[in-house]
Amino acid sequence: MIIKRLNSGFKMPALGIGTYGMGGDEQDEDKSNDAECITAIRDALNLGYTHIDTAEVYGSGHTEELVGKAIEDYDRKKLFIATKVFKTNLKYDDVIRSAKGSLKRMKIDYIDLCLIHSYNPDVPIKETISAMDGLVKKGLIKHIGVCNFSIEQLKEAQKYSMNKIVTNQMKYSLWAKTGPDLETIDYCQKNDIMVTAYKLFGRGKINTEKIPIFSVLAKKYNKTEAQIITNWVVSKKNVVTIFKSVNKEHLKENLEALEFQIDDKNIQELDSFLLKK
Repeated sequence: MIIKRLNSGFKMPALGIGTYGMGGDEQDEDKSNDAECITAIRDALNLGYTHIDTAEVYGSGHTEELVGKAIEDYDRKKLFIATKVFKTNLKYDDVIRSAKGSLKRMKIDYIDLCLIHSYNPDVPIKETISAMDGLVKKGLIKHIGVCNFSIEQLKEAQKYSMNKIVTNQMKYSLWAKTGPDLETIDYCQKNDIMVTAYKLFGRGKINTEKIPIFSVLAKKYNKTEAQIITNWVVSKKNVVTIFKSVNKEHLKENLEALEFQIDDKNIQELDSFLLKK
């Protein structure tokens, strides 16, 4: 597994397993596929993944319970576990309670990366960050991150934090009309903040039928089109990505996307198409 590092020394795996939809959707618990979800997480770990991304709101907490069951026989020190505090829990005492709840559900002693799930204008970011700093001081979380923060929101969080904001988890949808937020990504790259890209392909199938460059490069490198796109994203400075999959072959395919290097000319061609709409 490729490990991405910041100048600050923070590091995280280039690929991670997303768990949204495992154990239910946002705030809705669903136990009907528990065995399949636990198996999928274990399959990922057995293949070599170490980064698991979840959130307290997924499945109304049940997703974190599934993560806890899936990892119970693995060496905790070798895992990188990220979870998120929901936007309604950003007051000081609520942040502390939420983090402790996540630890209890996953049956772990610390969280590697705790993220603010989304900005809440009704709660002062200074209060939220103060609670996060307190959790770091107590050793309950190792690092602080945010999700979908704008440049202005990032600057505000940075102003109040005693600890480095190490990542901004951002929607990196290549198929949306506007594409990814390049301005904020650029700010993160210039300010030593990791970008954790999600929704790279949306939550459906990749639609590349009318885009010749994908099939051309897939043939050139003997890889799938999904692997070409994944490799391209991870090639970016300070960018990692997460996927959700319960299919062992897809998990393996994603890992294999890191086993080759796209040449600079092809990177530029992909940049021209995917980033300059």
